Amino acid sequence: QHYKSITFIEHISGNMADRGRARGRARGRSAPAAAAGAPAPGPVGAAPRGRGRARGVPAAAEAPPCQQLAAMNIGAQAAAPPSGGAPRQNGGGVRERGSRYAQIVLRPENLETTQGNGGRPVEMLTNYFELNIKNAQPFYQYHVTFEPAMDNIKLRKALVHNINILKNCHIFDGNLLYTPLKLTETEFHVVTRREENVRIGLVLTQEVAQGSDQFIQVANIIMNEIASRHMGLERIKRDYFNPTKSITIPQHKIELYPGYEFSIRRYTYGVLLGLDIKHKIIRTDTALEFMNSIMQRSRGAQSEITKELVGSIVMTKYNNKTYRVDDVDFGTKPSDEVELKSGRISYIDYYKKNYEIIIKDSNQPLLIHRSKTKIQGNTVERQIHLVPEVCYMTGLTDNMRSDYRIMQDLAQYTRQDPDKRHKALIGFKESIDESTEAVNLLTSWGLEMSPGILDVTGRQQPPEQILIKNGGTFPCDARKESFDNITRKNFVISSAEIRDNFTVVCTSKDIAAANTFLETVAKVGPACGIEIRGGNVLEIRSDRAEDYITAIRNNETNPKIVVCLVPNNKKDRYDAIKKHCCIDQPLPSQVLVTKNLNPKKAMSVVTKVVMQMNAKLGGELWSVHIPMKKVMYVGIDTYHDSGSQRSVGGFVASMNDLCTRYFSKTTWQPSKQELISQLEVCMTDALKQYHEKNGAYPDRVIVFRDGVGDGQLLAVKEQELRDMKTALSRLPKMPELVFVVVTKRIQQRFFLKAGSRLTNPGPGTIVDTKVTRDELFDFFLVPQSVGQGTVTPTHYNVLEFQTTLKPDHLQKIAYKLCHIYFNWTGTIRVPAVCQYAHKLAFLVGQSLHRDPSPQLANLLYYL
Repeated sequence: QHYKSITFIEHISGNMADRGRARGRARGRSAPAAAAGAPAPGPVGAAPRGRGRARGVPAAAEAPPCQQLAAMNIGAQAAAPPSGGAPRQNGGGVRERGSRYAQIVLRPENLETTQGNGGRPVEMLTNYFELNIKNAQPFYQYHVTFEPAMDNIKLRKALVHNINILKNCHIFDGNLLYTPLKLTETEFHVVTRREENVRIGLVLTQEVAQGSDQFIQVANIIMNEIASRHMGLERIKRDYFNPTKSITIPQHKIELYPGYEFSIRRYTYGVLLGLDIKHKIIRTDTALEFMNSIMQRSRGAQSEITKELVGSIVMTKYNNKTYRVDDVDFGTKPSDEVELKSGRISYIDYYKKNYEIIIKDSNQPLLIHRSKTKIQGNTVERQIHLVPEVCYMTGLTDNMRSDYRIMQDLAQYTRQDPDKRHKALIGFKESIDESTEAVNLLTSWGLEMSPGILDVTGRQQPPEQILIKNGGTFPCDARKESFDNITRKNFVISSAEIRDNFTVVCTSKDIAAANTFLETVAKVGPACGIEIRGGNVLEIRSDRAEDYITAIRNNETNPKIVVCLVPNNKKDRYDAIKKHCCIDQPLPSQVLVTKNLNPKKAMSVVTKVVMQMNAKLGGELWSVHIPMKKVMYVGIDTYHDSGSQRSVGGFVASMNDLCTRYFSKTTWQPSKQELISQLEVCMTDALKQYHEKNGAYPDRVIVFRDGVGDGQLLAVKEQELRDMKTALSRLPKMPELVFVVVTKRIQQRFFLKAGSRLTNPGPGTIVDTKVTRDELFDFFLVPQSVGQGTVTPTHYNVLEFQTTLKPDHLQKIAYKLCHIYFNWTGTIRVPAVCQYAHKLAFLVGQSLHRDPSPQLANLLYYL
């Protein structure tokens, strides 16, 4: 129906977005948004209207109206190659040249093995199906030409699909065709329904070996075809969902689409299909209803609407596409007209004509989505207007996430235990087996899925012993790997000697809460071994940020730390307090909501607050036994600043053998850039601090880098790792260097075999076989236990291993470091230095928007 918009989508998305799907999936980003910029022809399953193929080549219909629509169509035509011309360098859903498909080898050199051997063997299953290649026959790549020229890609695909010999065993992107058949006939004549004769020519350009890197890319496209055409799933961004089996939670205005995330890659064990269960959260309220609710509760409605909506993701159900809201245009409304190639038309008439959607509110402002794509090497920005009335909100707001009832109701469906998850994975395989067309498609390409998921053997590390005061130890709960009961004894390694040198700032309404806080502090602090008592209270007139800041500034007692009791979680006030205490008047601070001091929770809350106060002032809470000495552990993470067009990098380095004292620094880079350009400076400063505190430089530096995906690994190695080596090379003796990329958002899951049932593997479980990759030095670690659902492991990818350590040592160190994050009496998902770097970057990016004072660099003020 909408052939103009389809032409644009295919030339841009087919040639670049589809080619980048695997990379985009690894990076955690979708394909270029231009592919989602123009809504599809109509609601899913709707029959095409207007001039269909039965009446010849359809006239070009209009894409959704936007201010630059004319430019979009010009760009599409410019990008389209002349039919019948030479093959494009970068055309097609996959790249032509086989060398471009070769996996980038990032595995450090001179490694005898990447596997460890410590721990108790455990037998598990993982969420991978083996993909068997049943024959060694290659498949073939052809360049396709048309006479007369056919610029419309959808029409090209339809004509090629009508070639009988290719009907059910080919992949065609509009220019390049892949098939397992070696064709003896390479010229075909077809007739359109308008009775036009078209000659289709095929030129063999390459033979692609089964199991090659290029074949893996084509196998992913085949699986996408099966999901969309033969399993009835709808693609939303990178994953596939089933809207017909949606789960409605009416009390929270939420709808869940069940679905799958999958990808095919080569692993140590062979070619595997990784599969995981996904749920898409669709809110049943439209963007217009969300805007109206903001207007009812807010005075500055327009600014609040913009603040709440910008950055959120909306979905248009008539085409199941999602868009990021980049702005709200209050000067444009649906009754306004826009200039299209066919003439002027209002947004209201456009949606009525093309989607049979009646826009009821003609005065609502429009949402703006900006997409960037590359056309012939140039980045072009598209601006698309969306009508809020037809856009549904997705995801959860911060208020929804903090609502226990909503999260509990969602968890019933989204947090599936290993048995349920395994059943869903097998259900995916059974759905394919029930489709004759899907089985035939796999068979025609020589592919076969294994009947069950893959077995894998892991190793579980023994529980850690927590180091406490005077060299004592405290055992971890072997099942949960937690040590909550540690607070019941005098455990703190060293106290910050706070004594009564702290101040509580609160309003007159909260004086009683302040007294409760001081009384509880006097009980729990000494019991834990923290020297704290007394303290003084500053009463202010109102809960405005200015009053808190004035009280802190004018406080004559010069406290070591200030505690602000606030009535609610108002972000502006929190940001103002933190900005003052971290920049203007360098002083560790603690912000506490008074409702948390109710009698039921006061003892627990105040215990955690006192522990944080001790840590923020340089006190040491606990540690674990790490045999190696003179090692500096470094954590790096990136956060995208919400208040500017910059991203902030957090850098944290340990300063002692116990990993209880740290140096921190922040650095800035352009918006959305994950790579940190100032690591050489950060590392140099950290080494100076280490030398000042220890009288020597470290013998080893072990870096844990969080916040980057697979698609950026090479750039990290070539830039960040290079900068760190440059800083280290200036030392009298080059330390040993280990550089590890840590990834939390991964597809892999592991299920422990427990008789006839499947359960979660225990904390400390390591997997370094079968589902690792030959071109990498990587492993998986399960550091935590979960009370509900399936535990998610953490992926470690080693880019540099210039050390005398063995892989087994690194695996154990990574697990040990998960125990010493002072905000949690248990293990966390990443090494503590990574989490500290995240907390630092988050504070600076969310609240400060500037570098904190260097006077705080040796304190954990960002906890």
